[in-house]
This record gives sequence, C-alpha cells and structure tokens, in this order.
Amino acid sequence: MLDPKDIFPIGIGTWGIGGYLLKEPAIDHYKQEKALIHMLNSGMNFVEANAWYSEGQSVETLSKALKNSNKKRNEAFICQAVYVKDGKFENVESEVEKVMKLFDTDYIDTFQFTTSVFTNFGFDKCIKLVDKLISNKTIRYTSITNENKSLLKRYKEYFGDKLFSHEVSYTFENRENEIDNNGPINYANQNNIKTIVYQPLRRNRTALRNWPLLVELSNKYAVTQNQILLAWIVSKGFLPLTKSETISHIDEHIASLNIKLSNEDLQRLEDFRIQNYQVPQIDWYKTGNSLDVSQLPNVFDEEYDKQNK
Repeated sequence: MLDPKDIFPIGIGTWGIGGYLLKEPAIDHYKQEKALIHMLNSGMNFVEANAWYSEGQSVETLSKALKNSNKKRNEAFICQAVYVKDGKFENVESEVEKVMKLFDTDYIDTFQFTTSVFTNFGFDKCIKLVDKLISNKTIRYTSITNENKSLLKRYKEYFGDKLFSHEVSYTFENRENEIDNNGPINYANQNNIKTIVYQPLRRNRTALRNWPLLVELSNKYAVTQNQILLAWIVSKGFLPLTKSETISHIDEHIASLNIKLSNEDLQRLEDFRIQNYQVPQIDWYKTGNSLDVSQLPNVFDEEYDKQNK
C-alpha cells in the first residue's frame, strides 16, 4: 500500500474522462486512456475515481489505464468520491464494491463524501457507514470535499488520523476557502489534513486572463503561466489535480515541479488580489440562498466581467 508521504505532488483529476455528466460516445477513449497511462508512468500516483462521472465510463477508463501502466495497484493512491446523485444512500456500499472490482483490488485508499451528502442524509448516518468501511478494511482513510470549517472540524474530531484530506476550490482569483473565517484550509493546515485542489488552473481560464503578475513571472522564469500557478500551489503543500489528454501538456504540468520561485515572488503571488471584484456571498451551510463554494471557479469570469463592464 502506498504511504501518503509518497504521493506525487500533482494528482490526476478525472472530470471529463469518458464524458461529463453523461457518457459521450464520440470521445476518443483510447486517447484518454493513453494520456492517463502517461501520467501514471511519469510518476503521478494519486487518482480520483468517481463512478458518477460519465455514467461510470471515467472509472472504467481509469482502471484500464492503471492496469496497462507500469504501476501496480499498491503503487497508486485511489480516492473514491461519492456524491449519492441517485438519492439512494443504501447504494453507496455497492458503488464502492463496483469500483474495487474494476481496479481488481480489495481496498480503496480514501473514501470521500461531499458536504451535500451530510446535508441530505445526516452526519450520524454518514459516519456510521464510513466507520464500517474503515473497520472492515474496505477503506484505509476518509476524506470530504467542499465542506465548511465546522463540518471539517467535526469530522476530524470523530475520525482523527483516519481523515486524510479535504478537497476544495483554490485558484489565483478565488481564495475564499483560505481567507474567509468560515473557510476550511487554515484548520486543515493546523490539523494534518491534506488540501486537495480541483480546477487549480480553472481549465486554462486563469491563464487566458493574462493577469499582469502571472505574465511577468512567466516571462521571468521562462515558463508558462500554468506552470507558475502549479509551482505556487504545490509550494503551499497543497495537492493540485490536473487533467489533460495532450502529452505535452502533461509534461508541462510535471515540469512545473522543477521551478524554484523566489521567496519574494511566492509572497507576491500570496498577496495578489483581483482588483475591482467582489466575491459573491458564499453559502457555506448549503441553505440554497447564495453561491455554493464549489462553484467559485466556474462563475468567476461571468461575475468579474459583469462587475467590470
């Protein structure tokens, strides 16, 4: 089994593999599998498996890629994310079994619920199931995603060292998970909880903005803006998830680990804030009255452009 300390600094995201909400037959599955194999063979060993993505095609492609790579099962760290989109909590265990069967394994490294599952089914019901999965060694650790700080704290108090990570949005433009008093990142940093970052590059939309500081640093270090972003996020101890079907882009992402940003430039990146932009009110407790924190990277462009007409 892979020790968490041996996880590669950049992880593999799988949103878009095989499709998005639905399976897309026109997608080149062979190309996607080949890209995943290249990631694995290049050292990337943290993978997120979600049986809900593309009606299961994402997990199928990922499992094939792992089998056809030079990695053995015990050399990969599999995070299974469960959303309970069908509204049937009783199906969760069978979903875990389905993923284990695809990967020819008898364990999942970490099992991840999103906050909406706790909201819809209750904290006690969720921890009872996770406790059972840990006790029978179906899972090694547990994780949660897009949570508020109070839920993260409550989860940590219950599971202790078995809580491996929390997955959040953290981008150059939006850092509410870190700077908001209700945000979870500072608590995670203080309690040995790994911060996993999805959409760290906002699917290339951040680079397309050509923010002056990123352009300057890109020129200074002779690298791409995306590489600057990844080098900065990794320097914070976070684990960014990336996904690409282009081999050169995968190599570009991995090469970001060789960039040595100066302390001064790291501080400039930390201090940067978007001018003339008001972050939408965050709905930390899933009341439905404002913006879900998971949507920050998706709404930024529209909100920013609206505020700066």
